[in-house]
Amino acid sequence: MKKILFISAILVVSGCNILTKSEQVVKPPKSEQVVKPPKSEQVVKPPKLEQVVKPLDVIQPNPEEIYQSALEFYNNNYFIQARQAFLEAARQNHIKSQFRLAKMYYDSNSEDYSSEAAKWYKKAAEQGHIEAQYFLGALYFVGSGGLIQSFSKAKEWYKKAAKQGHIEAQLSLGMMYYNGKGGQKDLKKAKKWLLLAAAQDNEDAILMLKKISSE
Repeated sequence: MKKILFISAILVVSGCNILTKSEQVVKPPKSEQVVKPPKSEQVVKPPKLEQVVKPLDVIQPNPEEIYQSALEFYNNNYFIQARQAFLEAARQNHIKSQFRLAKMYYDSNSEDYSSEAAKWYKKAAEQGHIEAQYFLGALYFVGSGGLIQSFSKAKEWYKKAAKQGHIEAQLSLGMMYYNGKGGQKDLKKAKKWLLLAAAQDNEDAILMLKKISSE
């Protein structure tokens, strides 16, 4: 009992308090130990408007690239895909695609596509495509593809191609002059165009010239 009183007295005198851990107050760190926010110059600022990464614009292939893809489809017998690709490029005024599209329609031997063939042959012909000019002349000659037969228009388009050295156009034009299609018979002009075709080893033109010489 004396020992207990003695210890109590010592504790009172020394001013000590015995506290449990839960009762011990955790002191905040000193001010210099507090983590300060970074200075304003250290704050990561949002990028300026011109620095914002914009989504890339969708890169559209140019008509020539589409045409090359169409050729690859065609050469691998994917004709539906080829026609779609030719059509896409043709709508962008790509002359070679217009001609190939017209030829695909023409070669289908379908009446449903004959007018489409004439349409695209004409577009390519108007841009100076030699083969298209010849085929358009042939369509006018027989009145096919929804076109009304017209010898004068056939002659017009044959002549455009013939002047650029198209052999079949030269032969056809020569025969038109010989037979008086789209105008009066003109042996002089017939021989002129037949000679040009014959100079390129066209056998029909050579035979026709022999016939004219024997008349």
